Amino acid sequence: MELKRPLGIIDSGIGGLSVVNAVRALLPAEDIIYVADPLHFPYGEKTKKELMEIVKPIIGYLSQDKMVKLIVTACGTLSSVCLPDLAQLTSVPVMGIVWPACQEAAQVTKKGKIGVLATRATVRTGAFHRILQDIDSSLEVIEEAWPEFILAIEKGEFNSPEWRAQVQGGLLSLKQRGVDTLIMGCTHFSLISWFFQGLGGEDLQVVDPAWVCAQKLKEKLHSGREMKSSSGGKFYLLVRGDCSSFQKSLENLSFSLEGEINCFSADISVNIGV
Repeated sequence: MELKRPLGIIDSGIGGLSVVNAVRALLPAEDIIYVADPLHFPYGEKTKKELMEIVKPIIGYLSQDKMVKLIVTACGTLSSVCLPDLAQLTSVPVMGIVWPACQEAAQVTKKGKIGVLATRATVRTGAFHRILQDIDSSLEVIEEAWPEFILAIEKGEFNSPEWRAQVQGGLLSLKQRGVDTLIMGCTHFSLISWFFQGLGGEDLQVVDPAWVCAQKLKEKLHSGREMKSSSGGKFYLLVRGDCSSFQKSLENLSFSLEGEINCFSADISVNIGV
């Protein structure tokens, strides 16, 4: 049985578009509704209670109004802090990016030392450390929060000489501590995983959770009743908040999207014509 219903993908800003790109590459027939929430950016500096209040209406909007068949929290913070609670809000399956990324990192590391770059909220939860230890208790995990660099990515300033030097120094420090595998624990980092791989060199394996998540999603859709036909592939980008600033962020990154861009207010129950 096929369900010609869209996928829902959520993030506070542009980072989750890394997951959109990966899903569209691996599952080109899937219709996607992406909800960006710059009104409450950044998620990584908020408490669990604050995040639940912010994201709860988006979950309802996607599952009830838009009848999506699956929701992906394309955000390391939501995936590590709120995923079980968000899943309780809807009968629609909810996937995160943390578990798939941890599985991949555990498989590719050679030294058993894994680094994680994420938000403060994600690092506070220790979610990556906990899951990696559950997979293999011998793994050593080093988690670091780089919130300022997330803002640099949003502004398109990440590739400046100053930031390149700072990031290269941070990666060198991790490698000196024995890290040979690095998880992009925030999808903003995932969006420029090529940047980290280029600065990290061949002796640092960068794990992009966007692609791993998309691969797991493909497996899930093709193994269950949710599998789609080869038609569709429509994409809707819905911006909750300042649409012009969001589009500016896309321009700063030279990020191009094929699809309809709609803005909607904080009252997400409004009919926006998707």
